[in-house]
Amino acid sequence: MADFFKKIYASFFAVSAYVWLFITGLAAYVYFFAVGYEEKQVRNFLYAQGKIIQAAIVFASVFNKKIVKNSMPDKPSVLVANHPSTYDTFAFFSFNIKNLVCVAKGWPFRIIFYGKFIKHAGYINSDNKTAAEIIEAAKDKLNQGLHVAIFPEGTRQKKIGRFRSLAFAIAIAADTYVVPFAIKGLDKMLPPGNYMPTVAPIEYVQMPAVKASDFNFEAGDLKMARHVRDLINRQLGVRS
Repeated sequence: MADFFKKIYASFFAVSAYVWLFITGLAAYVYFFAVGYEEKQVRNFLYAQGKIIQAAIVFASVFNKKIVKNSMPDKPSVLVANHPSTYDTFAFFSFNIKNLVCVAKGWPFRIIFYGKFIKHAGYINSDNKTAAEIIEAAKDKLNQGLHVAIFPEGTRQKKIGRFRSLAFAIAIAADTYVVPFAIKGLDKMLPPGNYMPTVAPIEYVQMPAVKASDFNFEAGDLKMARHVRDLINRQLGVRS
């Protein structure tokens, strides 16, 4: 019974956030349709939307949400995190990182309003692209001064899965940094397959940046992927 009331409590804030996102999304759609889609403006709008989601998470966690920050590198970097929940994409906004784009599969680009926004914000649709094409597209974004966010597991998972090497190949090719983030608690608040959240404590941890140039050798992207996965696992308290 206690679990039932926790779901009702958390779902109230989730539904409120969804309604607000739909209303503001509709208004923004009309606005951008009228004045045109300017990338930076759209990214700022997505940042504001992400802040609404994070506010809902604060309430749904009963104010038990913790942010652990670290210093960001002095150049655009590749941001990576574990991927336990639908809400993960918005976690980076808790660190006040506005100038970012994500690499994502095709389905988010088909979501009403949101898909249009992420397309015009410069997010990279990985569907029907080769690894080389994604790397070049990501390098172009980094050269524009934008961080590139990727979930190396490739899909939402309750337990941290294998890290694919693409994010790390991008960082090595661009001679930049990988900044790892550990997302704790969202696997309990809204695990894969669930549509309504429950109460759970949340913690986002930003770890020190990892220099891609330290892995600029044969199969370095694979070794960097394992290294960063180990860092995140240790932060999650999981054995690799």
